Amino acid sequence: MITRTTAAETSARVPGPTMILAISNGAGHLRAADAIAEAVRADGGPALVVDVADYMTGIARFTHVTAYLWLVKHAPRIWDRIDRYQKQQTRTSPAWYYRRGCVRLFQLIRELRPIAMVATEVGCCEIAALIKKDLQLHVPLVAVNVNYDADHAWVQPEVDLYGVATEQVRAELIDSGAPREKIAVWGVPMSAHFATLERECARADVCRWLGFNPDEKLILVSGGGEGIGPIEEVTRRLMHLESTPQLIVVTGNNKGLQRSIEYLLDDKAVHRVRVLSWTNRIAELMRASDVMISKLGNTFDEAIVAELPIVALEPPPGSERVQYRLLDEWGVGCAVSAVDQMADTIARLLQNPDELEAMRRRARSRRLIGAADRIADWIKSSCWVSARRPELSEVSAAVVNA
Repeated sequence: MITRTTAAETSARVPGPTMILAISNGAGHLRAADAIAEAVRADGGPALVVDVADYMTGIARFTHVTAYLWLVKHAPRIWDRIDRYQKQQTRTSPAWYYRRGCVRLFQLIRELRPIAMVATEVGCCEIAALIKKDLQLHVPLVAVNVNYDADHAWVQPEVDLYGVATEQVRAELIDSGAPREKIAVWGVPMSAHFATLERECARADVCRWLGFNPDEKLILVSGGGEGIGPIEEVTRRLMHLESTPQLIVVTGNNKGLQRSIEYLLDDKAVHRVRVLSWTNRIAELMRASDVMISKLGNTFDEAIVAELPIVALEPPPGSERVQYRLLDEWGVGCAVSAVDQMADTIARLLQNPDELEAMRRRARSRRLIGAADRIADWIKSSCWVSARRPELSEVSAAVVNA
């Protein structure tokens, strides 16, 4: 488990790390940051994942975390308008706002003098670019977009490499002005466990851990790190399927949701349902399961790498709408519009193992593995060359085209 820094820990750091900036307005950015840090460390270098929200002023944290999460959960139509407008702007917030709202982060980086910076969210990319310019840091900056669309604000002159999930995102960045030779379609960085865990071993371990029968069907239900979506209603509906499958419900950091679902469990369900809060064993759970019901985001990419068919309800406005469409287009899962349709789809899939296996095969053909390792390798080669002070763009082009 990667340890993230907090404001209280600024005095005990290894000097000169690769600093990876993410923000806790969703688990996806942080999971990608953790994977990159894991790869950098495996390559022999120090790495720190910094949650930018820990270094923001109260008002900046409110606008970039609290208000965002509230809008996505409770006012998706308003967020849709904001998101559509924001994607076309050259900045998600004014430079002066980031400078004032992230003073402590500027100070932290001034003290640490990182050898490289990585940003896994668009606002973090803008902040990293400002810091690099204001502090005159001659270090590589990698912008890692884990989404399936691209805000214009990703394009900053201080960025030396863009890592993206698809060719479509690459095209959008180029249209926004990013140099094509700096963009690598390497996929979404994630823990190596999603690709390396053997399915049958993972299933045996998970069933032993949770007291389940490995010979019976296993469904994984998740609302992401924040427990977003009608998870309680979904769980209630699945509990009453005729096949009564074994259920693992992951509620993330949503303690209220966890309590609500535990309250649902009657004497029959308690033996077939396990309710988990935030867990660092999600890779094992995904490799062990037969099918998953979840919000999308990073889970979409993790499910593809884990070869796990995923059923998803229509997500809130934003990048996940693209993934929702790709479920059917790529044949790696099912996009549904209502809980009843979701329950019917799950019942059908459980009765048709050949259909599930076909989805797993198609997921296998779509897997992009090793993004975190490629980013770590690029950082290592760029830092070695930058010590001799050539143009980093030359290094970027050589590695991206390799």
